[in-house]
Amino acid sequence: MSRGLSILALILLAVVSFGLYQLSYEVQRLEDELIELNRALSQERETIGVLQAEWSYLTRPEYLQDKAERLLQMRPTTAKDIATIEALPWRQDRGQTDPDALPPAKTAPVPALPPLAAAPTKPAVPVARIAARPAPEAPAGAPVRVAAHPVAPAMDFDSEVAAVLGAMQRAGETRRAQ
Repeated sequence: MSRGLSILALILLAVVSFGLYQLSYEVQRLEDELIELNRALSQERETIGVLQAEWSYLTRPEYLQDKAERLLQMRPTTAKDIATIEALPWRQDRGQTDPDALPPAKTAPVPALPPLAAAPTKPAVPVARIAARPAPEAPAGAPVRVAAHPVAPAMDFDSEVAAVLGAMQRAGETRRAQ
């Protein structure tokens, strides 16, 4: 019996030794993998730092303005690019083909717009020329009637600028007087 126990202990010792041998190699492989991952992580952090520096350089306002002027033929807004809201044309409904085909609307008549004054009492809010905004959608099945508003003829640009500047000077003088 002692001989069978000795053989069993010897087989058990061989299995445990082989298991420890395999375990030590697995630990070494995982340590090497960890070192490689840490090396890749530090390299990625360095790359992120370089990319952030490049992003900061490429998003400088003067650099973007230069690129917009050279490549997109864009230019800074000038006084000629500014108009008043009244100078923008009224938008017509795009889906409406024949305004007389709809029944008459039960609304009050729209009064005609007064002509633009040479010197407005309040300076008009200047807006850049923009595309027309889409009209709010009407409920399905509701007839849409678009009133044709007369658009006042726009004054030439110099007289508009002179009128706005004059109004601003008068407003400044009245503030100083108070």
